[in-house]
Amino acid sequence: MPFRLLISLLCALLPLHHGAPGPDGTAPDPAHYRERVKAMFYHAYDSYLENAFPYDELRPLTCDGHDTWGSFSLTLIDALDTLLILGNVSEFQRVVEVLQDNVDFDIDVNASVFETNIRVVGGLLSAHLLSKKAGVEVEAGWPCSGPLLRMAEEAARKLLPAFQTPTGMPYGTVNLLHGVNPGETPVTCTAGIGTFIVEFATLSSLTGDPVFEDVARVALTRLWESRSDIGLVGNHIDVLTGKWVAQDAGIGAGVDSYFEYLVKGAILLQDKQLMAMFLEYNKAIRNYTHFDDWYLWVQMYKGTVSMPVFQSLEAYWPGLQIKDLRDHKLDNRMESFFLAETVKYLYLLFDPNNFIHNNGSTFDSVLTPYGECILGAGGYIFNTEAHPIDPAALHCCQRLKEEQWEVEDLMREFYSLKQNRSKSHRKTVSSGPWEPPAGPITPASPENHDQVREKKSTKQRSPLLSCPSQPFTSKLALLGQVFLDSS
Repeated sequence: MPFRLLISLLCALLPLHHGAPGPDGTAPDPAHYRERVKAMFYHAYDSYLENAFPYDELRPLTCDGHDTWGSFSLTLIDALDTLLILGNVSEFQRVVEVLQDNVDFDIDVNASVFETNIRVVGGLLSAHLLSKKAGVEVEAGWPCSGPLLRMAEEAARKLLPAFQTPTGMPYGTVNLLHGVNPGETPVTCTAGIGTFIVEFATLSSLTGDPVFEDVARVALTRLWESRSDIGLVGNHIDVLTGKWVAQDAGIGAGVDSYFEYLVKGAILLQDKQLMAMFLEYNKAIRNYTHFDDWYLWVQMYKGTVSMPVFQSLEAYWPGLQIKDLRDHKLDNRMESFFLAETVKYLYLLFDPNNFIHNNGSTFDSVLTPYGECILGAGGYIFNTEAHPIDPAALHCCQRLKEEQWEVEDLMREFYSLKQNRSKSHRKTVSSGPWEPPAGPITPASPENHDQVREKKSTKQRSPLLSCPSQPFTSKLALLGQVFLDSS
């Protein structure tokens, strides 16, 4: 799902028209294209509000609305963080109020577990973490509490019954009121099993309830254990028996976001095991599905080509609203991801100064029940619906001992480089102000701290997963803490 429709829209956006930069060698004006993308967004957004709200999605040909993935006013949830990225603070604030007053998850509706997670849970979590930046008056304890966070938690809890299977892999559909229907099919696509760790781990970190991250990890582990002897996974599996129903292995529809979330989960959680899983898959994918410039579908046990096709989610090149390429018949549906994902990515291409691109040079300091925390320092992780999650937020609502020790190691390294320089004030935002002692640094810790640290030191240390261009202060910010250098 990442960058879906982006290339086709970019090609549609760039042709010259009156007032656009000419072919005389002058550089294109990003502001011009930003305004074109904004116009595209508001044409679709306003049409949804006028013709489709409170239904999930707009039907653009008949100018009405219909419920698709549940009954959540889905397009409004999906578009919320895009409004802020486009700079519309007032509409963001208005929509937050509308969602709180109108959205109810305690309804007798069969909903897609996968789509509800990436669109609803992901959209609400992202909007929750961006609320302060959008000027919303947040409650005491934010980001560890808040109405949008409670909505995200409520939605996610409605999905938990789907994970109650012998394998721990979830059903594809769940009734939000009654749980999994007795006659529900146990066959789920691979992406529908492996695309939860980003949202669910974030939710567990913010709420303190480990159940969400736990079920997401179990599902990932079961998929990993179900791979073939040559290291590939199929397209659909029976979540009750663990038997593969569709044995086509590839990187496209039905599988794509599973691999995406192994990488993003690894970065978000600093989890080497998730990254190791992806790297192993990457070897098998290159060995068996890669042919010249194409990635085809192969039989997961034999590696022989089963479907010699290159689909939209491999190419990231589907056409907007085109249903039948033979007659160019338009599809009477505007998917919510158009406002959540397509327009957002397109806009950010032409807005290099957007807060999303922050390199860590600016940030917000927030006081939580667990101490002071740094947010908004850059390095956002986008879920597969393009909802940005601030990794630092995962460390605002908890204090893990191992994490404290890692920060202490960084503190030692940082101040050892400063010993020969003039003394200046330093501050670490954890449980309170911190001044570097004049002598050697001895970390405050439990009585058995030295024994644990000695045990840890015997293991080979390797750097935390991070973005290659990330500055030192951003790396600390990703741990929910930062050092301020006033020199």
